Amino acid sequence: MGSTWTSAPVIKALGGIAILFGVATLFSGGSALFELHGTENHTTQIVPFVLYFNFVAGFAYVATGAGLIMRHGWASVSAVAIAVATIIVFLALGGWILAGNAYETRTVVAMSLRTAFWLGLAIISVASYSQNSTPLNSTNDS
Repeated sequence: MGSTWTSAPVIKALGGIAILFGVATLFSGGSALFELHGTENHTTQIVPFVLYFNFVAGFAYVATGAGLIMRHGWASVSAVAIAVATIIVFLALGGWILAGNAYETRTVVAMSLRTAFWLGLAIISVASYSQNSTPLNSTNDS
């Protein structure tokens, strides 16, 4: 018996949110990277490795979201990888801040939201995959 949180509709909805999150990340990261829409006014406060990570991760968000919607097993692994990588970058951001480097509060808020979302999504998708799959070596000889 599965939980409401690990049901197919919830996983598909979370996959859709991941895709939207990815598209928004690509747009905002691309805008900052390519100095579009006036973002050049904030370049002194941008944390370069966070910006590059988030932009590249946006592609992974979209792919993982699509994989979750289509219920591919690899999408759970990808969600875990994104969560782990996001935590590592968030910790590095903490080091950056403690070293006295410039940053924006919105970067900390955004990384907090990304970390919480991907950690939650990873846990839910792994639980869903575990509940809805059978081991490769199982047999039904009853």
